[in-house]
Amino acid sequence: MKQLIFILLLSLLFVFSCKKNKDTTPQGDNEVWLLYKRFNPTFIDIKKGTTLTFINKDNANHSITEVNKAFSSGKIKTGDQFEHTFSDSATYGIYCSYHPDNLQEQISISVK
Repeated sequence: MKQLIFILLLSLLFVFSCKKNKDTTPQGDNEVWLLYKRFNPTFIDIKKGTTLTFINKDNANHSITEVNKAFSSGKIKTGDQFEHTFSDSATYGIYCSYHPDNLQEQISISVK
Protein backbone atom coordinates (compact mmCIF):
# COMPACT_ATOMS: atom_id res chain seq x y z
CA MET A 1 0.00 0.00 0.00
CA LYS A 2 2.85 2.41 0.84
CA GLN A 3 4.42 1.71 -2.53
CA LEU A 4 1.14 2.55 -4.33
CA ILE A 5 0.83 5.85 -2.44
CA PHE A 6 4.47 6.66 -3.23
CA ILE A 7 3.91 6.01 -6.95
CA LEU A 8 0.74 8.11 -6.92
CA LEU A 9 2.50 11.04 -5.21
CA LEU A 10 5.45 10.76 -7.57
CA SER A 11 3.08 10.79 -10.54
CA LEU A 12 1.32 13.92 -9.26
CA LEU A 13 4.64 15.64 -8.71
CA PHE A 14 5.65 14.84 -12.29
CA VAL A 15 2.36 16.17 -13.72
CA PHE A 16 2.57 19.47 -11.83
CA SER A 17 6.26 19.97 -12.61
CA CYS A 18 5.49 19.75 -16.36
CA LYS A 19 2.86 22.47 -16.19
CA LYS A 20 3.83 25.47 -18.33
CA ASN A 21 4.01 28.81 -16.60
CA LYS A 22 1.71 31.35 -18.17
CA ASP A 23 3.44 34.63 -18.93
CA THR A 24 1.15 37.51 -18.02
CA THR A 25 3.41 40.24 -19.43
CA PRO A 26 1.61 42.13 -22.23
CA GLN A 27 3.19 41.80 -25.65
CA GLY A 28 4.66 45.03 -27.08
CA ASP A 29 3.65 46.49 -30.44
CA ASN A 30 6.90 45.61 -32.20
CA GLU A 31 7.50 42.29 -30.48
CA VAL A 32 7.27 38.79 -31.87
CA TRP A 33 7.17 36.06 -29.26
CA LEU A 34 8.44 32.54 -29.69
CA LEU A 35 6.11 30.76 -27.32
CA TYR A 36 5.13 27.08 -27.19
CA LYS A 37 7.00 26.48 -30.47
CA ARG A 38 4.96 29.13 -32.29
CA PHE A 39 5.56 32.63 -33.53
CA ASN A 40 3.08 35.14 -32.18
CA PRO A 41 1.88 36.87 -34.30
CA THR A 42 2.27 34.85 -37.50
CA PHE A 43 1.58 37.78 -39.86
CA ILE A 44 2.68 41.35 -39.30
CA ASP A 45 2.60 44.57 -41.34
CA ILE A 46 5.17 47.22 -40.47
CA LYS A 47 6.61 50.42 -41.90
CA LYS A 48 10.07 50.62 -43.40
CA GLY A 49 12.63 51.38 -40.68
CA THR A 50 10.76 49.49 -37.95
CA THR A 51 12.78 47.38 -35.54
CA LEU A 52 11.14 44.15 -34.42
CA THR A 53 12.22 42.39 -31.26
CA PHE A 54 11.93 38.60 -31.33
CA ILE A 55 11.74 37.22 -27.77
CA ASN A 56 12.13 33.55 -26.89
CA LYS A 57 9.55 32.84 -24.18
CA ASP A 58 9.66 29.11 -24.87
CA ASN A 59 11.68 26.46 -23.04
CA ALA A 60 13.48 25.40 -26.25
CA ASN A 61 16.17 27.09 -28.34
CA HIS A 62 14.98 28.86 -31.47
CA SER A 63 16.29 31.03 -34.29
CA ILE A 64 15.05 33.78 -36.55
CA THR A 65 16.08 32.79 -40.06
CA GLU A 66 14.97 34.64 -43.19
CA VAL A 67 14.14 32.21 -46.02
CA ASN A 68 16.49 33.92 -48.50
CA LYS A 69 19.26 34.11 -45.86
CA ALA A 70 19.07 37.94 -45.72
CA PHE A 71 19.62 37.66 -41.96
CA SER A 72 19.71 35.09 -39.19
CA SER A 73 19.83 35.38 -35.43
CA GLY A 74 21.73 32.24 -34.60
CA LYS A 75 20.64 30.47 -31.41
CA ILE A 76 18.16 32.34 -29.21
CA LYS A 77 18.04 30.72 -25.79
CA THR A 78 15.10 30.87 -23.40
CA GLY A 79 14.65 34.46 -22.22
CA ASP A 80 16.97 35.91 -24.88
CA GLN A 81 15.97 38.15 -27.73
CA PHE A 82 17.01 39.24 -31.22
CA GLU A 83 16.33 42.60 -32.86
CA HIS A 84 16.23 43.35 -36.56
CA THR A 85 15.50 46.64 -38.35
CA PHE A 86 13.63 46.24 -41.63
CA SER A 87 14.98 48.96 -43.93
CA ASP A 88 13.73 47.64 -47.29
CA SER A 89 10.15 47.37 -48.49
CA ALA A 90 9.53 43.67 -49.08
CA THR A 91 7.76 40.64 -47.73
CA TYR A 92 9.96 38.49 -45.53
CA GLY A 93 9.40 34.84 -44.73
CA ILE A 94 10.96 33.80 -41.46
CA TYR A 95 11.27 30.39 -39.83
CA CYS A 96 13.05 28.68 -36.96
CA SER A 97 16.05 26.71 -38.22
CA TYR A 98 15.83 24.42 -35.17
CA HIS A 99 12.31 23.35 -36.17
CA PRO A 100 12.13 23.95 -39.97
CA ASP A 101 9.27 21.48 -40.56
CA ASN A 102 7.00 23.09 -37.94
CA LEU A 103 4.60 25.28 -39.94
CA GLN A 104 3.58 27.03 -36.71
CA GLU A 105 7.10 28.39 -36.39
CA GLN A 106 6.89 30.57 -39.46
CA ILE A 107 6.02 34.24 -39.80
CA SER A 108 5.35 36.54 -42.73
CA ILE A 109 6.44 40.16 -42.35
CA SER A 110 5.25 42.74 -44.86
CA VAL A 111 7.30 45.95 -44.89
CA LYS A 112 5.84 48.99 -46.67
